[in-house]
Amino acid sequence: MKKKRVLIIAVVAAVVALIAAACIYGYLSGRKPEEEPKPPVTEPVAPNKPVEQPPSKPENPVQPENPNPSGGEPVVVYVPDEQGETLTPVGASAEDDSDQALVDALIASNSLPDGVEVQSSKTENGVLTLDMNAAYGDAVRSSGSTGENMLIYSLVNTFIQARGVDKILITVDGAPLESGHEIYDYPLEMSGN
Repeated sequence: MKKKRVLIIAVVAAVVALIAAACIYGYLSGRKPEEEPKPPVTEPVAPNKPVEQPPSKPENPVQPENPNPSGGEPVVVYVPDEQGETLTPVGASAEDDSDQALVDALIASNSLPDGVEVQSSKTENGVLTLDMNAAYGDAVRSSGSTGENMLIYSLVNTFIQARGVDKILITVDGAPLESGHEIYDYPLEMSGN
């Protein structure tokens, strides 16, 4: 009986070994062989042609002398949306970096009417004072409260962005800007509308 038991265990072990071997063989034969990594493709070099090296990146990139080929200075101006309710920053071109060139860019983008001019400007303690001509004051007074807001803050936001100041005080012919709704005898901050 003992011999029979040993024989049964041996047969069962052999069958298990055969099944395991068949499984391993089936697994290995179904696998795709691993591909060897391919070397990078290089173009053949002509015998007398020098090998071109990629350009090295300079530490401090050189800025082009005129980054705006259209001939002006790139600026950001704030223009009213189609409904005239909010201001949107857009790229524009200014003749140079003067205050009048910024106003002219606003005029070109239909944010300010023709004839508006900067008479003078000065910066003191982070506040830029812009003295505008009468055409600006007339435009502000002749617009409704929403139009007034657009005329004032297109100027304020554009100059704060361009000049890096905290606030803008707008005067007209040396006196505080008066709109008919308000007297702007205080500096204005950038508007988020």
